[in-house]
Amino acid sequence: MAHPDLNELLNALLPMAERLLKKQGEFYPIGAIMLSDGEIRHVGAKIEGDDHPPSQSLIDLLTETFQKEATKGNLRAAGISYDALTVPPGKHQKQDAICCSLEHCFGEVVDVFKPYVRTEDGTFQFGDIFAAKRTSQFFGQLPRG
Repeated sequence: MAHPDLNELLNALLPMAERLLKKQGEFYPIGAIMLSDGEIRHVGAKIEGDDHPPSQSLIDLLTETFQKEATKGNLRAAGISYDALTVPPGKHQKQDAICCSLEHCFGEVVDVFKPYVRTEDGTFQFGDIFAAKRTSQFFGQLPRG
């Protein structure tokens, strides 16, 4: 059972990623944070002078930003949503998925995947959500409370 704060972040990130995917056919990584008072804010990343940066560069920038804010004690939880390839449970081949990498200041970390396929008519069919463990990156250097 995920921490309720992580569920709130997932509920903020996943629908936004789905909307962007359906509207644009793809999406750049997006983030969301939960401040220490519980307020959730969406966070974007931009690299000056690069209108089409690699997704990993944006993920790295968001991760660095979250690490700084976590060190200052400003965050309770944070997450990044991005397009990924994964092998869903019961499958044998990689497929596209929306991944939401979620972390809580108390140490809970999880990747939540929502597989999808783009049909011939351009619409998207989504599979069942599943989760996997991940290594802490946003709060990794903080003492656990």
